[in-house]
Amino acid sequence: MGKEERQEQERKAMRNLILTTAGELVAEKGIEQLSIRKIAERMEYSAGIIYHYFQGKEDIVEQLLQQGYRELMGGLTAGSDTARSEVSAEDNLSQSLSQFIRMTTAEGSQYRNVMLNDSPAVLNHTAVLHKGAALERNAISMLCRTLRQFRGMAARQEEEIELTAQVIWSAAFGLIMRLSVEKNLPEEQKEALIARHVELMVLIAGSRE
Repeated sequence: MGKEERQEQERKAMRNLILTTAGELVAEKGIEQLSIRKIAERMEYSAGIIYHYFQGKEDIVEQLLQQGYRELMGGLTAGSDTARSEVSAEDNLSQSLSQFIRMTTAEGSQYRNVMLNDSPAVLNHTAVLHKGAALERNAISMLCRTLRQFRGMAARQEEEIELTAQVIWSAAFGLIMRLSVEKNLPEEQKEALIARHVELMVLIAGSRE
């Protein structure tokens, strides 16, 4: 391994360490409480080192959001093309929603802290309720594609399909928030809530047929 290659690997390792540390702090305290000083203290490095790899807190938050979103969407889309061609619209929506709820619930406080943050920088990545969101947010876009599989939705206007996707996403988000807060909920009750939510969302999607 050459000197330049080794230096690049070391640089990537340090950037990953900073992002991992920042992610831990966000999960514990929220984005508002994140600071370069706190990241440096947790890592036992000087703040100057952090600035050598990132421009500031906003840059770190930006990278965290992009990284988290890629991981979430990667998990959701894994095998989705195959599933889409082999199952009904109802089963496809049911599987997608169940996977989305379970993945985001597993993220716990980090997901909650990010999604409930109302700063413009964060909303630039997380806002999903505006017109045209299906063109900007993969989660809404995926829901829209699934909804078009329903016979009653096929002839609907894109705007109506997007609104339906946004309502379904918002309902799932509400359940995710409660499940992430009520940590002592029995697993049986948690699974019953997820199953009932998914069942009702499928009924809503198919009600236009």
